[in-house]
Amino acid sequence: MKFIGKTLLCAVAFIVATIVSGAILTALRLKPPVMPAGATTAGELAWMPVGCVVLAIGMAPLAAGLGGRFPIRYAALAVLLFVANGVNQTIELTIFSTMGGQAFLIVYSLIVVAVGAAALAWLFASPEPIPSLPRMAASSWAWRVLVAWLAFPVIYLAFGMCVGPFVIGYYKSGAMGLQLPSMDVILRTQLLRSLLFLACSLPVIRLWTGSRRRLIFALGLAHAALVGLYGLSTAYFLPAVMRTLHSVEITADSFVYVLVLGLLFFPRTRTAVASTVTSAPITTAA
Repeated sequence: MKFIGKTLLCAVAFIVATIVSGAILTALRLKPPVMPAGATTAGELAWMPVGCVVLAIGMAPLAAGLGGRFPIRYAALAVLLFVANGVNQTIELTIFSTMGGQAFLIVYSLIVVAVGAAALAWLFASPEPIPSLPRMAASSWAWRVLVAWLAFPVIYLAFGMCVGPFVIGYYKSGAMGLQLPSMDVILRTQLLRSLLFLACSLPVIRLWTGSRRRLIFALGLAHAALVGLYGLSTAYFLPAVMRTLHSVEITADSFVYVLVLGLLFFPRTRTAVASTVTSAPITTAA
């Protein structure tokens, strides 16, 4: 099956999982986020498939480059999906909006991730063995983790200041359920998000079988889709200028952040080792 066909099947899996999760959450009577004026159920249903396609396109190149057995790849993809999208989205809505519905979002994300990660791990896998990493001293790991932890808030603020003047008015006005937290809250939140992004990115970096350049492209695209493009593509009720500028901002800072991760944690050359690991039944070249 061709790469595009597999990607579309993953999009279908995300769509089905979204519908099923909606039915389950309705039965559980969990309170969803309070949507702003102008948002309708019809609008959500119309834009939901778009978000699922964005998610599938963003994740497919990364899934195609991961080696190892299905359970290992599934776990790595599920953690990345859940943390970078579900947990991160909940954190962002908590500090930048008054919509609430945090429990709803977490349970919703768990269901969608369980199905979506399974589709990605089943349909995509690298036939190449996972290369071994060079040995590094504990001190070398320590400074790399520290730099990675501090890098994201700096990158976030740098790109945020570029678009801030054009969107800050919406947050200050309190329109559409938005709010502007204090700088102290923003900084502490970005330090937390940085730890979460690092924790969910390292497993897929370890399983990557391709080059560093391809890793930066694939993981950068995945971060852009998970952190921003998925949610913004479905937030039809937001002004076009907000959706456009935040999409560009998040895409740019995602690739810069992943570039830092690649330089810190992925050597230019790794030693290929013989592998007895069996890939998934359906594979594709990364």
